[in-house]
Amino acid sequence: MRTIIEKGGSMEHDKRVGLAVRIFSNHIGREIEHQITNNLPNGITGLQGRVICFIKSRADDVFQKDIEEEYDIRRSTATGMLQLMEKNGLLIREAVSYDARLKKIVLTDKALKIHDQIIEEIDRIENQLINDLTEDEINTFFSIIKKITNNIK
Repeated sequence: MRTIIEKGGSMEHDKRVGLAVRIFSNHIGREIEHQITNNLPNGITGLQGRVICFIKSRADDVFQKDIEEEYDIRRSTATGMLQLMEKNGLLIREAVSYDARLKKIVLTDKALKIHDQIIEEIDRIENQLINDLTEDEINTFFSIIKKITNNIK
């Protein structure tokens, strides 16, 4: 097994993959939050914006479990976010006829009206992220992320 940690137990700060990914993720998360919060109405967060887009894109019913899996978030995180979105009039939960325990998540007219704005902001940020990258670099990035993800699962 290969290791990038030197025998003395020290290593250059920027060679720790986990730390680099965390810093990278924090930068992206802050930028998304900043742009969506400042450019969209109703105090919508970046994750809320993405959830609205996810629900809108699905042809079938969406449940809390789907959101937890799509964004790899804990149940408690999803519950709190969905409750806040419901309180803010962005979604409602409706019972389904085939299972009394399940409630599907449905976007309100309020959420549907801002969906296109959310898409525009997310697309703008995504384009900013890949601004000077080639198609090969983008493909390599996703290949590496997939391998690292599989290594920790």
